[in-house]
Amino acid sequence: MKIFNRLTRAARREAGFSLAEMLVSMGIMTVVMGATAAALSSVSKMRDSASLMTGVNNSLRTGMDLMIRDMLQIGSGLPPGHIILIPSGIGALQMNIPGPPGTSFLTPAGDLDWAAVIPGNSLGPTINGVQTDTITMLMADNNFVDMPLTAITNTTIDVKATNTAGQAINIQTGVDRLQTGQLLMLEKGSNTTLVQITDIDYPTRRVTFANDDSLKLNQTAATSGNVKALRAAAPTDTLVNGAIQTSATRVRMISYYLDTTVPLHPRLVRRVNNGHPTTFNNALGTAVAMDIENLQFTYDLLDGKTNPSNVQFVAGDYTASGACTPNACSQVQIRKINIVIMGRSTNPMPGNTKVFRNVLTSQVSLRGMAFVDEYLAP
Repeated sequence: MKIFNRLTRAARREAGFSLAEMLVSMGIMTVVMGATAAALSSVSKMRDSASLMTGVNNSLRTGMDLMIRDMLQIGSGLPPGHIILIPSGIGALQMNIPGPPGTSFLTPAGDLDWAAVIPGNSLGPTINGVQTDTITMLMADNNFVDMPLTAITNTTIDVKATNTAGQAINIQTGVDRLQTGQLLMLEKGSNTTLVQITDIDYPTRRVTFANDDSLKLNQTAATSGNVKALRAAAPTDTLVNGAIQTSATRVRMISYYLDTTVPLHPRLVRRVNNGHPTTFNNALGTAVAMDIENLQFTYDLLDGKTNPSNVQFVAGDYTASGACTPNACSQVQIRKINIVIMGRSTNPMPGNTKVFRNVLTSQVSLRGMAFVDEYLAP
């Protein structure tokens, strides 16, 4: 009997969990696993949300940093007044101004010059019901300033082999390199003109700016503002110490605008000059920031009277009844640019149908326009 009882107790010990115990343990395990999965899902959503927000902020900072870097150089190296003459008068054609795909901006009829800043209020694409802005800016390239020339015609210049300091000018390689599509400001005294390079012969150092360039800057038929008018201005171009009285400075024309070629992912485009020497194409340019859906510029002016701020340069501002009343606003009075740029996340936030948006603002004082080097030798 004692042996039977011992066997019975041993069998009970080896029987395992009862059904009730199994159900209870499974329930507890399900609750624990559910809580763990929910926590992991929440962490995953937070990580994805943080990644989307970081992407937006990085894109905004990249675009803003590039614009600020370029704007700090606006007007540098340009003549007093920060303007360059362009072909005008009888026989002159309106010039092309870069802009978003599908646009065809031209200089206003009768314009005599290009200012260092060309505002483009509401000339960009409409995104979410808001009309965006564009901007085009001019500045000298400090690597190629006041280079001496040995000869000039209405469509060519010959670049001297050395600069005024006797250093070699290598127009084929290095920082002095000239390429088709680049812009040159030719300057003699107070007279200037802007041309676009269409061909270069490196052995002879001859640079050509033939008619029908992509920006329509090279116009031999115009009566004013072109190379022909520059050559006719005093003094006569004669060789003195191996150089004529006209010099050449490389100019960069940089434009910013939004491109909605892919409507769901608008991008901020930075475009240098036209990008092609003979064919005007607004599909050119480099995307520097993605998913940017708003770009706005306003301007602070120095007119010596009211010094208006946040001027948009709408049509009325160019008249005496605009923001600068009783005078018309002038682009050469611009001293600061206020920037507003807004971006959005590439995809909706996890578990949500809404995208993340952020806005970045900044104000840039134009060093090339606001400050003048007046240090004189003792």
